[in-house]
Amino acid sequence: MRVLLINPPQAHFTQPLLALPSLAAYLRSHGFPETAMIDASIEAYDDFLTSARLRRSLERVRAPQRLKELDAKPELRFRQMEEYQQLSEIALSGEAIVEGIDEAKRVLRSPREFYDYERYLWAARTVEQGLRLFSAEYSPTRLTAHGFVMRAQIERSEEILGAIDNERENPYVEWFRERLMPRIRALNPDIVGISVTFGSQAIPAFTLAKQLKEWKPSIHITMGGGLLAYVAKKLSKRREVWNVLDTFVMLEGERPLLELCKAVDREKRGEARDWSRIGNLLYRDGETGEVVATPELAPLEIQSLPTPDFDGLPLHLYFSPELVLPLAITRGCYWGKCVFCTLYTVIGPGYRGRSIEQTVADIAALKAKYGTKHFYLVIEDLPPNMAKRLPGAILEAKLDIDWWCDARLEHDVFDQQTCQELAASGCKRIAFGYESASRRVLDRMCKGIDPDRSIQLVQRCHDAGISVTLYVMVGFPTETREEAELTLRTILAHREKIQEVSVRVFYLDETSEVFRRRQEFDIVEVYPDPKADLQVYYDFKAGSGMSRREARQMYLEFTRALRSLFPVFQNTNMLYHELKSHYFLYLAKHGSWSALTENVLERTASQSDLDGRPRARARVRSLPLRFDRGAIDQRLTAVDSATIRPRYQSDLLDEEDRERFDRDLAPQTPSDCVLVYDLNAAEAQALSPAAFELFRRCDGLRSEEEIVEIIPAPYRDDARHALRALAAAGLLERSSPGLPASVRS
Repeated sequence: MRVLLINPPQAHFTQPLLALPSLAAYLRSHGFPETAMIDASIEAYDDFLTSARLRRSLERVRAPQRLKELDAKPELRFRQMEEYQQLSEIALSGEAIVEGIDEAKRVLRSPREFYDYERYLWAARTVEQGLRLFSAEYSPTRLTAHGFVMRAQIERSEEILGAIDNERENPYVEWFRERLMPRIRALNPDIVGISVTFGSQAIPAFTLAKQLKEWKPSIHITMGGGLLAYVAKKLSKRREVWNVLDTFVMLEGERPLLELCKAVDREKRGEARDWSRIGNLLYRDGETGEVVATPELAPLEIQSLPTPDFDGLPLHLYFSPELVLPLAITRGCYWGKCVFCTLYTVIGPGYRGRSIEQTVADIAALKAKYGTKHFYLVIEDLPPNMAKRLPGAILEAKLDIDWWCDARLEHDVFDQQTCQELAASGCKRIAFGYESASRRVLDRMCKGIDPDRSIQLVQRCHDAGISVTLYVMVGFPTETREEAELTLRTILAHREKIQEVSVRVFYLDETSEVFRRRQEFDIVEVYPDPKADLQVYYDFKAGSGMSRREARQMYLEFTRALRSLFPVFQNTNMLYHELKSHYFLYLAKHGSWSALTENVLERTASQSDLDGRPRARARVRSLPLRFDRGAIDQRLTAVDSATIRPRYQSDLLDEEDRERFDRDLAPQTPSDCVLVYDLNAAEAQALSPAAFELFRRCDGLRSEEEIVEIIPAPYRDDARHALRALAAAGLLERSSPGLPASVRS
């Protein structure tokens, strides 16, 4: 009996996910020791981001030819601006990306070069641009480090199923057929479990399922995971779904998957099929054609579960120099009162915690087996008893680890002593659900926290050397603009003790208490998409508070402030909160946020200061353009930001939107521009012709006044400002003191 568990594309590429190792450990310890695992997501990233594969993308895109055609046009409409933005960057930097991508991956995996910050920035940006080049081959499909989206909307089952054969826009059709399926055929599994945690995995998962069924119709394909907990019952209504899979596993997967494996094994031996006695399943009855939902099982005791087993995953392929392993020490949320939370939809009711002794034993076993000291505790909230007792247990066991987790703002739990003990045990980062600085809004959310005391708690964590992330929500029903502005002001006023802020716009989840009690939250109208049979998140209208457009604009104010004032979000950094393992590893390397700031971020920022005789970076390529790329970037960003849509399931503009923008937005008229690409930093910048001429005059010999002397006197202040902008963009480097004027002449 051969079992194969697959993590389909697309998921995070810096560390493994926990679902497959948890399921594999359970199956291997309950009679299926040969259970195999494939992380198809990281393997696809690794294959796509190679010099040979990106060379093919570069040839297929033909950026210079198409860009020349666009440059010849008298104006650019909206969709042409999107294409111009993409093609101009590829035409300039594509060859450098192809030549550098293999080295960039090596740097991200190198314990020595990863922590050389300039090398890290170059490598991370090169990978990001490699993904943009690859995506251009399948445009408008977009694959990034954080997501995969196609023209097809995953809120619509018809579009999901229509995308699984679209080889022109779905890169996984070819990759599965040519790279993954030969491996699966060699394994020849009897049952395949596909874990679908994120919306980005929906189309790839069904693409793979279809190819599996075409190869071996008798294979049993089951799907489970976080996303399907929300949409599987809706998906099951489409008859076509049952052509490519056999069952859905709902809620927690260990026990139903084990029973399913046993049932498939019995079928192989000739026994009659009977899935009705397996809990947490959806399947289609072969005789009646009706969809059957089996009874919901009580959740397993988490203390009865084995330590996750990562054997079989390609741990060397993740884009990090040191392995960060996820570990769940609780399931569910001990608070369980927030009215917007839908966690129970994914894992079922109740809260369960592993014992301190088991947690320490798990960490010790994983550290010894996989040779890592870095852990991400995958929990909703660090429970009070864990916050108080776990640090001492880690220290007593002499584990010598670094770790991070999410936690609730428990004012009385996280006292100064606890924070110091957490830091001493290796806790480098904690992410808290702050949500709002308004007591009224927090009370409406049933958060049970005091915003003033929360800031005091943040201060204690900061003083102990723990990096603090705050989750913030904008646009909760009835929230006013003044209340949202209070949240932003409070965060900015305390930014010395807050390292990251993760902001999202509130959308209405149909499984939440807010949705069920809409009248209590003054929600007067909900806007369903009549074509979206899988819709989970809804836009809405409230009778009071901000409008949805105002909430979106408030979100933009947050993001602008964060990018301006928080080092992690500034343009010179790639330590964004999305790359959690990278930021965490830098914290672990330097010991604390303060040390990281002093040793890396401040030093990097000072290198971009304008000195007396600035010099242009030597390895810079340039491309003259007929249309201003900077203006195009601003216009596209503004349009995308102003489009109000739930971003959890779709992230591309609809074709209807594009047609409307083509029709209604003023076109971009010609205005000369020079796009420059710094090969050392792997960054592209759009410059005006005048700014480019100033850049060329920065030879390390001329003073600032000598550089700007070619500019008419009334505009020299603007020229000086442009020089400082060039320095801030990293295009100028420090030079040794210039030669005396007499020698230069």
